[in-house]
Amino acid sequence: MRGCPRWDNGRVASLACSAAVTMAMVTMLGGCALAIPDPPPLITLDLASSVAAARSPHSAVATLPFHARALTPPPLPLSGPRITWSPLRPLQGTALAIRVRGGGGHEPGSLRIQLAGREVNLARTEDGWIGLVALPLDSSGPLELVARYSGGRRGAPHELVVLARGRRYASTQLRVAPRGEDRPEVQARIRDDQERIRAALNATSPEWLPRESFQWPRPPEFTSPFGQRRVFNGATRSRHLGLDLRGSRGTPVRAPAAARVALVGDFFYQGNAVYLDHGLGLVTAYFHLSRLEVREGDVVEPGQLLGQVGSTGRSTAPHLHWSAYVGGHNVDPASLIGLELGLESERPAVSAAGGAQR
Repeated sequence: MRGCPRWDNGRVASLACSAAVTMAMVTMLGGCALAIPDPPPLITLDLASSVAAARSPHSAVATLPFHARALTPPPLPLSGPRITWSPLRPLQGTALAIRVRGGGGHEPGSLRIQLAGREVNLARTEDGWIGLVALPLDSSGPLELVARYSGGRRGAPHELVVLARGRRYASTQLRVAPRGEDRPEVQARIRDDQERIRAALNATSPEWLPRESFQWPRPPEFTSPFGQRRVFNGATRSRHLGLDLRGSRGTPVRAPAAARVALVGDFFYQGNAVYLDHGLGLVTAYFHLSRLEVREGDVVEPGQLLGQVGSTGRSTAPHLHWSAYVGGHNVDPASLIGLELGLESERPAVSAAGGAQR
């Protein structure tokens, strides 16, 4: 180069023009500079935009920006716990199964997970934890899942995003003959029923009892869907937080999975009913039975007879009302069908910061 000192045995003859040499190299080798790769683009999750989309009256389902949806990095060796869930895009008002693998040196009981502020019921496994949680009935779009650890290695909590799909709930008009609900003695009975049911929902086994996927307690012929708004005698009184399955009086109702019978009784609204404790906060219930075939404390196996279809309690015709609760919150019982906590199909979870959890 003109005006620049020659190189002699690897040394610059003069340092005075080193800055000029640098600038000249940049100018002359502009084409070579293109061979230096640019840093990879920053992948982020626009959580604010997703939340706004979820709240938009024009869309029931929030979607991630394109660059976040394209985030599918290959799995890498784990240096800490890895959190996955099933299904990957759940419906609001359903049960979500969670798996944590790679304990990261943490002791049993040192993990706490919350989804949208709700506690996830957890049980320890050989390689981590399994858990269940109820998705809110009326919240779709991004839901924050936070995992916190205590003891062992401490660090910042995992902050993840579960994308819940929206759904539309139907409404129906019903005519029901009064049963004296306003009488003091009936009100006292209803309160007693509620206390007994609440106690059963809160006293579930900490272990997961089923060793198989859930099956239908009766053939899946629906007469009333989950979440339906009920208008009784012209006034909106409640929502139908269960599934009504068709059945004539005396037809069998069977256990969908292994469980312990938590509660059996004759209740004002539910009629003859059976409540099954499957563990991890999951309870399933069977209402309006004409006959009961189990007792409290029994351990039932899949397909075992629980009772027979009837029309006891507040019912307009023979059918099976099937309810499910996780942590005391109602979920759509249909979301239990095929549910397993093995979670064989897994993908990296998307974090609130935009990276994939390892």
